[in-house]
Amino acid sequence: MQIRKRLGKSLLKDNNIGKSTYFWNSFSAMLNSFQTTVLLMVITHFGNATDSSIFVMAYAVGNLLYNIGKYGLRQFQVTDGKERYSFDDYFRARIVSMILMVIAVMAYLAWGVAFNEYTAEKTVVIFVICAYKGVEAFEDVFLGRMQQMGRLDVAGRIIGIRLLVFIIGFAVIYFASGNLIFTSVINTIISLILSAVFVWSVMDTFKDKNIAEKEKKWKQLLKEGLPLCISMVLNMYMGNAPKYTIDSVVSDEVQTAFNIVFMPVFVVLLLSTFIFQPSLKKMGELWLKKDTRGFTKLIVKLTVVPVILDIVVSFIGAFIGIPILEFVFGVDLTGYNMELIYFMLAGGAIAVMNLFIMVVTTVRYQKTLLCGYAVGSLILFTLGGSVLESFGTSGIALFFLIVLIFVDIFFMVISAIAIKRVKR
Repeated sequence: MQIRKRLGKSLLKDNNIGKSTYFWNSFSAMLNSFQTTVLLMVITHFGNATDSSIFVMAYAVGNLLYNIGKYGLRQFQVTDGKERYSFDDYFRARIVSMILMVIAVMAYLAWGVAFNEYTAEKTVVIFVICAYKGVEAFEDVFLGRMQQMGRLDVAGRIIGIRLLVFIIGFAVIYFASGNLIFTSVINTIISLILSAVFVWSVMDTFKDKNIAEKEKKWKQLLKEGLPLCISMVLNMYMGNAPKYTIDSVVSDEVQTAFNIVFMPVFVVLLLSTFIFQPSLKKMGELWLKKDTRGFTKLIVKLTVVPVILDIVVSFIGAFIGIPILEFVFGVDLTGYNMELIYFMLAGGAIAVMNLFIMVVTTVRYQKTLLCGYAVGSLILFTLGGSVLESFGTSGIALFFLIVLIFVDIFFMVISAIAIKRVKR
Protein backbone atom coordinates (compact mmCIF):
# COMPACT_ATOMS: atom_id res chain seq x y z
CA MET A 1 0.00 0.00 0.00
CA GLN A 2 2.91 2.34 0.74
CA ILE A 3 4.32 1.79 -2.75
CA ARG A 4 0.89 2.47 -4.25
CA LYS A 5 0.60 5.77 -2.38
CA ARG A 6 4.08 6.92 -3.40
CA LEU A 7 3.55 6.01 -7.04
CA GLY A 8 0.10 7.61 -7.07
CA LYS A 9 1.51 10.79 -5.53
CA SER A 10 4.17 10.98 -8.25
CA LEU A 11 1.67 10.50 -11.06
CA LEU A 12 -0.81 12.98 -9.55
CA LYS A 13 1.69 15.83 -9.03
CA ASP A 14 -0.16 19.08 -9.70
CA ASN A 15 2.30 21.94 -9.11
CA ASN A 16 1.30 23.37 -12.49
CA ILE A 17 -1.36 21.29 -14.23
CA GLY A 18 -1.33 23.45 -17.38
CA LYS A 19 2.41 23.05 -18.00
CA SER A 20 2.36 19.37 -17.01
CA THR A 21 -0.51 18.70 -19.40
CA TYR A 22 1.36 20.39 -22.25
CA PHE A 23 4.62 18.54 -21.55
CA TRP A 24 3.25 15.06 -20.94
CA ASN A 25 0.69 15.21 -23.74
CA SER A 26 3.46 16.35 -26.11
CA PHE A 27 5.84 13.67 -24.84
CA SER A 28 3.34 10.82 -25.08
CA ALA A 29 2.07 11.99 -28.49
CA MET A 30 5.64 12.12 -29.80
CA LEU A 31 6.42 8.60 -28.56
CA ASN A 32 3.12 7.29 -29.92
CA SER A 33 3.82 8.93 -33.27
CA PHE A 34 7.30 7.60 -33.68
CA GLN A 35 7.19 4.18 -31.98
CA THR A 36 6.43 2.29 -35.21
CA THR A 37 9.08 4.28 -37.09
CA VAL A 38 11.76 3.66 -34.46
CA LEU A 39 11.00 -0.03 -34.12
CA LEU A 40 10.83 -0.57 -37.88
CA MET A 41 14.22 1.14 -38.12
CA VAL A 42 15.63 -1.33 -35.56
CA ILE A 43 14.15 -4.30 -37.44
CA THR A 44 15.40 -3.17 -40.89
CA HIS A 45 18.92 -2.66 -39.52
CA PHE A 46 19.20 -5.80 -37.39
CA GLY A 47 16.57 -8.11 -38.90
CA ASN A 48 15.32 -8.92 -42.38
CA ALA A 49 12.66 -7.92 -44.91
CA THR A 50 10.29 -10.67 -43.74
CA ASP A 51 10.33 -9.45 -40.13
CA SER A 52 9.86 -5.86 -41.35
CA SER A 53 6.78 -6.66 -43.45
CA ILE A 54 5.28 -8.83 -40.67
CA PHE A 55 5.85 -6.13 -38.04
CA VAL A 56 4.26 -3.34 -40.09
CA MET A 57 1.25 -5.48 -40.98
CA ALA A 58 0.86 -6.55 -37.34
CA TYR A 59 0.75 -2.91 -36.26
CA ALA A 60 -1.70 -2.03 -39.04
CA VAL A 61 -4.06 -4.84 -37.96
CA GLY A 62 -3.53 -4.08 -34.26
CA ASN A 63 -4.41 -0.41 -34.74
CA LEU A 64 -7.46 -1.34 -36.80
CA LEU A 65 -8.92 -3.76 -34.24
CA TYR A 66 -7.81 -1.54 -31.33
CA ASN A 67 -10.64 0.75 -32.38
CA ILE A 68 -13.15 -2.00 -31.71
CA GLY A 69 -11.75 -2.24 -28.18
CA LYS A 70 -11.98 1.53 -27.69
CA TYR A 71 -15.45 1.55 -29.28
CA GLY A 72 -14.91 5.19 -30.29
CA LEU A 73 -15.95 6.36 -26.83
CA ARG A 74 -12.90 8.42 -25.75
CA GLN A 75 -14.14 11.63 -27.40
CA PHE A 76 -17.68 10.89 -26.24
CA GLN A 77 -16.51 10.33 -22.66
CA VAL A 78 -14.33 13.45 -22.48
CA THR A 79 -17.03 15.71 -23.93
CA ASP A 80 -19.73 14.25 -21.62
CA GLY A 81 -19.67 17.43 -19.52
CA LYS A 82 -23.03 16.79 -17.84
CA GLU A 83 -22.04 13.17 -17.08
CA ARG A 84 -25.10 11.62 -18.66
CA TYR A 85 -23.25 8.35 -18.24
CA SER A 86 -21.31 7.33 -15.15
CA PHE A 87 -17.76 5.99 -15.24
CA ASP A 88 -19.24 2.62 -14.30
CA ASP A 89 -21.26 2.74 -17.54
CA TYR A 90 -18.12 3.49 -19.56
CA PHE A 91 -16.24 0.72 -17.73
CA ARG A 92 -18.93 -1.93 -18.33
CA ALA A 93 -19.23 -0.88 -21.97
CA ARG A 94 -15.46 -1.22 -22.34
CA ILE A 95 -15.53 -4.81 -21.05
CA VAL A 96 -18.09 -5.67 -23.73
CA SER A 97 -16.07 -3.91 -26.45
CA MET A 98 -12.91 -5.76 -25.37
CA ILE A 99 -14.74 -9.08 -25.82
CA LEU A 100 -15.76 -7.92 -29.31
CA MET A 101 -12.14 -7.02 -30.03
CA VAL A 102 -10.97 -10.53 -29.08
CA ILE A 103 -13.59 -12.07 -31.39
CA ALA A 104 -12.53 -9.73 -34.21
CA VAL A 105 -8.84 -10.63 -33.76
CA MET A 106 -9.56 -14.35 -33.94
CA ALA A 107 -11.81 -13.89 -36.99
CA TYR A 108 -9.18 -11.80 -38.78
CA LEU A 109 -6.43 -14.34 -38.12
CA ALA A 110 -8.64 -17.20 -39.32
CA TRP A 111 -9.28 -15.24 -42.52
CA GLY A 112 -5.57 -14.48 -42.94
CA VAL A 113 -4.58 -18.11 -42.58
CA ALA A 114 -7.36 -19.40 -44.84
CA PHE A 115 -7.24 -16.84 -47.65
CA ASN A 116 -4.02 -14.83 -47.34
CA GLU A 117 -1.65 -17.72 -46.61
CA TYR A 118 -0.39 -16.25 -43.33
CA THR A 119 2.58 -18.15 -41.94
CA ALA A 120 2.64 -19.38 -38.34
CA GLU A 121 5.12 -16.61 -37.40
CA LYS A 122 3.02 -13.87 -38.98
CA THR A 123 -0.14 -15.17 -37.29
CA VAL A 124 1.48 -15.27 -33.84
CA VAL A 125 3.08 -11.83 -34.15
CA ILE A 126 -0.21 -10.25 -35.27
CA PHE A 127 -1.99 -11.91 -32.34
CA VAL A 128 0.57 -10.66 -29.81
CA ILE A 129 0.62 -7.10 -31.17
CA CYS A 130 -3.20 -7.12 -31.07
CA ALA A 131 -2.94 -8.18 -27.41
CA TYR A 132 -0.62 -5.22 -26.80
CA LYS A 133 -3.11 -2.88 -28.45
CA GLY A 134 -5.81 -4.51 -26.32
CA VAL A 135 -3.93 -3.39 -23.20
CA GLU A 136 -3.98 0.16 -24.57
CA ALA A 137 -7.68 -0.06 -25.46
CA PHE A 138 -8.68 -1.17 -21.95
CA GLU A 139 -6.40 1.40 -20.32
CA ASP A 140 -8.04 4.12 -22.44
CA VAL A 141 -11.32 4.09 -20.47
CA PHE A 142 -9.39 5.08 -17.32
CA LEU A 143 -7.38 7.72 -19.15
CA GLY A 144 -10.62 9.11 -20.59
CA ARG A 145 -11.97 9.51 -17.05
CA MET A 146 -8.83 11.40 -16.03
CA GLN A 147 -9.16 13.76 -19.00
CA GLN A 148 -12.88 14.21 -18.35
CA MET A 149 -11.96 15.42 -14.84
CA GLY A 150 -9.35 17.85 -16.15
CA ARG A 151 -6.25 15.73 -15.52
CA LEU A 152 -4.93 14.98 -19.00
CA ASP A 153 -1.48 15.44 -17.45
CA VAL A 154 -1.90 12.25 -15.41
CA ALA A 155 -3.07 10.32 -18.46
CA GLY A 156 -0.08 11.70 -20.39
CA ARG A 157 2.36 10.56 -17.70
CA ILE A 158 0.96 7.04 -17.71
CA ILE A 159 1.03 6.72 -21.51
CA GLY A 160 4.43 8.41 -21.85
CA ILE A 161 6.25 6.25 -19.30
CA ARG A 162 4.66 3.03 -20.55
CA LEU A 163 5.46 3.80 -24.20
CA LEU A 164 9.06 4.76 -23.40
CA VAL A 165 9.61 1.44 -21.61
CA PHE A 166 7.96 -0.46 -24.49
CA ILE A 167 10.06 1.19 -27.20
CA ILE A 168 13.37 0.77 -25.37
CA GLY A 169 12.50 -2.77 -24.31
CA PHE A 170 11.42 -3.83 -27.80
CA ALA A 171 14.55 -2.39 -29.43
CA VAL A 172 16.94 -3.94 -26.89
CA ILE A 173 15.33 -7.39 -26.82
CA TYR A 174 15.02 -7.61 -30.63
CA PHE A 175 18.66 -6.52 -31.04
CA ALA A 176 19.75 -9.17 -28.52
CA SER A 177 17.52 -12.03 -29.68
CA GLY A 178 16.62 -11.33 -33.31
CA ASN A 179 13.33 -13.10 -32.57
CA LEU A 180 10.21 -11.06 -33.37
CA ILE A 181 7.79 -13.36 -31.52
CA PHE A 182 9.83 -13.47 -28.30
CA THR A 183 10.36 -9.70 -28.39
CA SER A 184 6.66 -8.99 -28.91
CA VAL A 185 5.51 -11.35 -26.13
CA ILE A 186 7.92 -10.04 -23.47
CA ASN A 187 7.14 -6.39 -24.15
CA THR A 188 3.38 -6.96 -24.24
CA ILE A 189 3.59 -8.56 -20.79
CA ILE A 190 5.67 -5.64 -19.47
CA SER A 191 3.14 -3.13 -20.87
CA LEU A 192 0.26 -5.00 -19.22
CA ILE A 193 1.98 -4.92 -15.83
CA LEU A 194 2.91 -1.22 -16.09
CA SER A 195 -0.59 -0.21 -17.21
CA ALA A 196 -2.26 -2.15 -14.38
CA VAL A 197 0.08 -0.76 -11.70
CA PHE A 198 -0.17 2.86 -12.88
CA VAL A 199 -3.97 2.87 -13.16
CA TRP A 200 -4.35 1.03 -9.82
CA SER A 201 -2.23 3.67 -8.07
CA VAL A 202 -4.32 6.69 -9.10
CA MET A 203 -7.90 5.65 -9.85
CA ASP A 204 -9.18 6.27 -6.30
CA THR A 205 -8.86 9.97 -7.12
CA PHE A 206 -11.15 9.66 -10.16
CA LYS A 207 -13.95 7.49 -8.76
CA ASP A 208 -17.59 8.35 -9.38
CA LYS A 209 -19.40 9.98 -6.48
CA ASN A 210 -22.78 8.63 -5.46
CA ILE A 211 -22.43 5.86 -8.03
CA ALA A 212 -25.04 3.72 -6.25
CA GLU A 213 -27.66 6.39 -6.97
CA LYS A 214 -26.94 6.51 -10.70
CA GLU A 215 -28.98 4.53 -13.18
CA LYS A 216 -27.04 1.85 -15.07
CA LYS A 217 -27.08 2.89 -18.71
CA TRP A 218 -24.12 1.02 -20.20
CA LYS A 219 -26.31 -0.85 -22.70
CA GLN A 220 -27.68 2.44 -23.95
CA LEU A 221 -24.10 3.76 -24.13
CA LEU A 222 -23.08 0.82 -26.30
CA LYS A 223 -26.01 1.48 -28.59
CA GLU A 224 -25.26 5.20 -28.82
CA GLY A 225 -21.56 4.57 -29.35
CA LEU A 226 -21.97 1.92 -32.07
CA PRO A 227 -21.84 4.42 -34.97
CA LEU A 228 -18.65 5.86 -33.45
CA CYS A 229 -17.09 2.41 -33.12
CA ILE A 230 -17.81 1.47 -36.73
CA SER A 231 -16.66 4.90 -37.88
CA MET A 232 -13.36 4.65 -36.01
CA VAL A 233 -12.68 1.17 -37.39
CA LEU A 234 -13.39 2.42 -40.91
CA ASN A 235 -11.26 5.49 -40.19
CA MET A 236 -8.30 3.30 -39.28
CA TYR A 237 -8.98 1.02 -42.25
CA MET A 238 -8.89 4.03 -44.56
CA GLY A 239 -5.72 5.31 -42.88
CA ASN A 240 -3.94 2.03 -43.62
CA ALA A 241 -5.78 0.95 -46.78
CA PRO A 242 -2.66 0.90 -49.01
CA LYS A 243 -0.97 -1.52 -46.57
CA TYR A 244 -3.91 -3.93 -46.73
CA THR A 245 -4.00 -3.63 -50.53
CA ILE A 246 -0.37 -4.72 -50.98
CA ASP A 247 -0.41 -7.35 -48.20
CA SER A 248 0.64 -10.72 -49.63
CA VAL A 249 0.45 -9.27 -53.20
CA VAL A 250 3.98 -7.88 -53.59
CA SER A 251 7.33 -9.18 -52.32
CA ASP A 252 8.62 -8.60 -48.77
CA GLU A 253 11.25 -6.21 -50.16
CA VAL A 254 8.65 -4.05 -51.95
CA GLN A 255 6.38 -4.14 -48.89
CA THR A 256 9.26 -2.96 -46.70
CA ALA A 257 10.13 -0.05 -49.02
CA PHE A 258 6.45 0.90 -49.44
CA ASN A 259 5.81 0.80 -45.70
CA ILE A 260 8.83 3.01 -45.02
CA VAL A 261 7.60 5.77 -47.35
CA PHE A 262 4.13 5.28 -45.83
CA MET A 263 5.49 6.15 -42.37
CA PRO A 264 4.84 9.93 -42.67
CA VAL A 265 1.07 9.22 -42.83
CA PHE A 266 1.07 7.58 -39.43
CA VAL A 267 3.52 10.07 -37.92
CA VAL A 268 1.49 13.13 -39.03
CA LEU A 269 -1.73 11.41 -37.97
CA LEU A 270 -0.51 10.70 -34.45
CA LEU A 271 1.25 14.05 -34.08
CA SER A 272 -2.14 15.66 -34.69
CA THR A 273 -3.09 14.23 -31.29
CA PHE A 274 -0.65 16.75 -29.82
CA ILE A 275 -2.67 19.59 -31.38
CA PHE A 276 -6.21 18.22 -31.05
CA GLN A 277 -6.40 16.27 -27.76
CA PRO A 278 -5.91 19.22 -25.34
CA SER A 279 -8.68 21.15 -27.16
CA LEU A 280 -11.26 18.37 -26.95
CA LYS A 281 -12.61 19.30 -23.52
CA LYS A 282 -12.74 23.00 -24.50
CA MET A 283 -14.65 22.04 -27.65
CA GLY A 284 -17.26 20.25 -25.56
CA GLU A 285 -17.58 23.18 -23.15
CA LEU A 286 -18.10 25.71 -25.99
CA TRP A 287 -20.76 23.50 -27.54
CA LEU A 288 -22.60 23.09 -24.23
CA LYS A 289 -22.69 26.90 -23.90
CA LYS A 290 -23.96 27.11 -27.50
CA ASP A 291 -21.07 29.48 -28.23
CA THR A 292 -21.11 28.74 -31.96
CA ARG A 293 -18.77 31.62 -32.76
CA GLY A 294 -16.08 30.43 -30.37
CA PHE A 295 -16.68 26.83 -31.43
CA THR A 296 -16.25 27.71 -35.12
CA LYS A 297 -13.11 29.78 -34.47
CA LEU A 298 -11.56 26.87 -32.58
CA ILE A 299 -12.35 24.43 -35.41
CA VAL A 300 -10.91 26.76 -38.06
CA LYS A 301 -7.74 27.22 -36.04
CA LEU A 302 -7.34 23.48 -35.49
CA THR A 303 -7.89 22.84 -39.21
CA VAL A 304 -5.60 25.50 -40.64
CA VAL A 305 -2.55 24.86 -38.46
CA PRO A 306 -1.97 21.16 -39.33
CA VAL A 307 -2.83 21.74 -43.01
CA ILE A 308 -0.23 24.52 -43.38
CA LEU A 309 2.36 22.48 -41.47
CA ASP A 310 1.68 19.44 -43.64
CA ILE A 311 2.03 21.39 -46.90
CA VAL A 312 5.34 22.90 -45.73
CA VAL A 313 6.70 19.55 -44.55
CA SER A 314 5.55 17.85 -47.79
CA PHE A 315 7.35 20.50 -49.87
CA ILE A 316 10.57 20.00 -47.93
CA GLY A 317 10.13 16.21 -48.00
CA ALA A 318 9.91 16.25 -51.79
CA PHE A 319 13.57 17.27 -51.90
CA ILE A 320 15.18 15.58 -48.91
CA GLY A 321 12.65 12.96 -47.73
CA ILE A 322 13.93 9.93 -49.65
CA PRO A 323 17.65 10.44 -48.81
CA ILE A 324 16.80 10.86 -45.12
CA LEU A 325 14.63 7.73 -45.06
CA GLU A 326 17.32 5.72 -46.88
CA PHE A 327 19.90 6.85 -44.34
CA VAL A 328 17.68 6.13 -41.34
CA PHE A 329 16.35 2.73 -42.46
CA GLY A 330 19.25 1.53 -44.58
CA VAL A 331 16.91 0.53 -47.44
CA ASP A 332 17.12 1.55 -51.12
CA LEU A 333 14.06 3.72 -51.88
CA THR A 334 14.94 4.77 -55.42
CA GLY A 335 11.80 5.53 -57.43
CA TYR A 336 9.51 6.12 -54.42
CA ASN A 337 9.59 9.95 -54.33
CA MET A 338 6.04 10.48 -55.66
CA GLU A 339 4.65 7.92 -53.21
CA LEU A 340 6.33 9.81 -50.36
CA ILE A 341 4.84 13.17 -51.43
CA TYR A 342 1.34 11.71 -51.80
CA PHE A 343 1.57 9.99 -48.41
CA MET A 344 2.83 13.12 -46.64
CA LEU A 345 -0.13 15.08 -48.00
CA ALA A 346 -2.40 12.18 -47.03
CA GLY A 347 -1.13 12.46 -43.45
CA GLY A 348 -2.53 15.99 -43.29
CA ALA A 349 -5.82 14.83 -44.82
CA ILE A 350 -6.17 12.13 -42.16
CA ALA A 351 -5.31 14.63 -39.41
CA VAL A 352 -8.17 16.85 -40.61
CA MET A 353 -10.44 13.81 -40.77
CA ASN A 354 -9.64 12.96 -37.15
CA LEU A 355 -10.36 16.53 -36.10
CA PHE A 356 -13.81 16.37 -37.64
CA ILE A 357 -14.49 13.06 -35.91
CA MET A 358 -14.11 15.04 -32.70
CA VAL A 359 -16.28 17.86 -34.03
CA VAL A 360 -19.08 15.60 -35.29
CA THR A 361 -18.96 13.61 -32.01
CA THR A 362 -19.14 16.79 -29.93
CA VAL A 363 -22.24 18.01 -31.79
CA ARG A 364 -23.66 14.47 -31.43
CA TYR A 365 -24.04 13.84 -35.16
CA GLN A 366 -21.94 10.69 -34.92
CA LYS A 367 -24.35 8.61 -37.01
CA THR A 368 -23.43 10.69 -40.06
CA LEU A 369 -19.80 9.59 -39.71
CA LEU A 370 -20.84 6.21 -41.03
CA CYS A 371 -21.87 7.62 -44.40
CA GLY A 372 -18.51 9.22 -45.17
CA TYR A 373 -16.44 6.32 -43.87
CA ALA A 374 -18.59 3.64 -45.46
CA VAL A 375 -18.37 5.23 -48.91
CA GLY A 376 -14.65 6.02 -48.60
CA SER A 377 -13.76 2.54 -47.31
CA LEU A 378 -15.90 0.84 -49.96
CA ILE A 379 -14.14 2.77 -52.73
CA LEU A 380 -10.68 1.91 -51.38
CA PHE A 381 -11.57 -1.73 -50.77
CA THR A 382 -13.22 -2.42 -54.13
CA LEU A 383 -10.99 -0.35 -56.41
CA GLY A 384 -7.65 -0.39 -54.56
CA GLY A 385 -6.47 -3.68 -56.07
CA SER A 386 -7.31 -2.60 -59.61
CA VAL A 387 -5.56 0.75 -59.16
CA LEU A 388 -2.45 -1.01 -57.80
CA GLU A 389 -2.44 -3.46 -60.71
CA SER A 390 -2.90 -0.73 -63.34
CA PHE A 391 -0.85 2.17 -61.94
CA GLY A 392 1.53 0.62 -59.44
CA THR A 393 2.41 1.90 -55.96
CA SER A 394 2.38 5.59 -56.98
CA GLY A 395 -1.14 5.12 -58.36
CA ILE A 396 -2.50 3.59 -55.17
CA ALA A 397 -0.85 6.41 -53.16
CA LEU A 398 -2.52 9.15 -55.25
CA PHE A 399 -5.86 7.31 -55.24
CA PHE A 400 -5.60 7.07 -51.44
CA LEU A 401 -5.05 10.85 -51.13
CA ILE A 402 -8.01 11.71 -53.38
CA VAL A 403 -10.44 9.52 -51.41
CA LEU A 404 -9.29 11.06 -48.11
CA ILE A 405 -9.88 14.59 -49.38
CA PHE A 406 -13.38 13.59 -50.52
CA VAL A 407 -14.23 12.29 -47.01
CA ASP A 408 -12.76 15.42 -45.37
CA ILE A 409 -15.05 17.67 -47.43
CA PHE A 410 -18.08 15.56 -46.50
CA PHE A 411 -17.38 15.89 -42.75
CA MET A 412 -16.81 19.63 -43.06
CA VAL A 413 -20.23 20.01 -44.66
CA ILE A 414 -21.90 17.94 -41.90
CA SER A 415 -20.23 20.06 -39.20
CA ALA A 416 -21.31 23.30 -40.90
CA ILE A 417 -24.92 22.05 -41.04
CA ALA A 418 -24.89 21.17 -37.32
CA ILE A 419 -23.52 24.59 -36.33
CA LYS A 420 -26.02 26.40 -38.57
CA ARG A 421 -28.94 24.55 -36.94
CA VAL A 422 -27.82 25.63 -33.47
CA LYS A 423 -27.59 29.27 -34.60
CA ARG A 424 -31.25 29.10 -35.59
